[in-house]
Amino acid sequence: MVMFIGCATKNPVTWDSRVANSHIKPLNLAYDEYGKEHNKTILFIHGFGENRYTWRFIVKPLAKKYHIITIDLKGFGESPKTEDEDYSVYDQAKLVQEFIEKKGLKNLTLVGRSFGGGVALVLALMQERGVLKSKIDKLILIDTMSYKQNLPSMMWLLQKPIIGYLGIHLLSADTIAKEAYSYAFSNNNLIPKESVEQSAKMIDLPNAKYAYKQTVDYIIPDDIAKVQKEYRDIKIPTLIIWGRDDVSIPYRFGKRLHKDIKNSKLIILDGVGHMPQEEAPKKVIEAIEKFLRD
Repeated sequence: MVMFIGCATKNPVTWDSRVANSHIKPLNLAYDEYGKEHNKTILFIHGFGENRYTWRFIVKPLAKKYHIITIDLKGFGESPKTEDEDYSVYDQAKLVQEFIEKKGLKNLTLVGRSFGGGVALVLALMQERGVLKSKIDKLILIDTMSYKQNLPSMMWLLQKPIIGYLGIHLLSADTIAKEAYSYAFSNNNLIPKESVEQSAKMIDLPNAKYAYKQTVDYIIPDDIAKVQKEYRDIKIPTLIIWGRDDVSIPYRFGKRLHKDIKNSKLIILDGVGHMPQEEAPKKVIEAIEKFLRD
């Protein structure tokens, strides 16, 4: 078994293979809704290893004025965790596209964070290429996966064929959750206990660790160098929010993204790490509300 794991080859992770010629099976993604449906819709997409629970400090204040939807990506939270290789950012974007079109969402603002921000960027590029039936009016990207970079140490180790497989299955869900939050926060004293508990609970679900490992293995597209050049084509009004103390995706990537997306605004939050929606939710709400008013 170890020899098989060590020698297994990956299917290509490219736009052509997973967007243009996608064969991903439709799935019913878990989601929550808040606010009134006739209001403008904000759809929130969480990051790697998270689920829709991470937005709880954000959604209720915004639901007073907006129709809010939070989803669990494939493999995370309460969404299906199928035993296949369709866990790349492209595969997730196709499933979110299906969700948007099935729900008939209009007047849509798309919010993506970290891995979910990568999904949102793919959807924005799909719109620029005329692939989406529904229109994204505004885009909000929070500490977003965007350019080719070195992976954080924990994810780098998980990508190693044997070490990663053994690590993900031998470590307890509680340990994984604690390490992830400790890495993501600038001030560990602000980490909500319930966040760690919820994260651990989701990691302990059947097939969750499988999905976790598959996502890590396919997290960087093979054609990222080509795709990242196309961010300059995005015309959607965009707000970029970044924690200055982010060690997973340093804020220099936010500056680069702001430079590439011409119709964008960049806000860097001092004393905040990789998870502004939980470490500094009031600042995030304020930035989102101002952007949507403008």
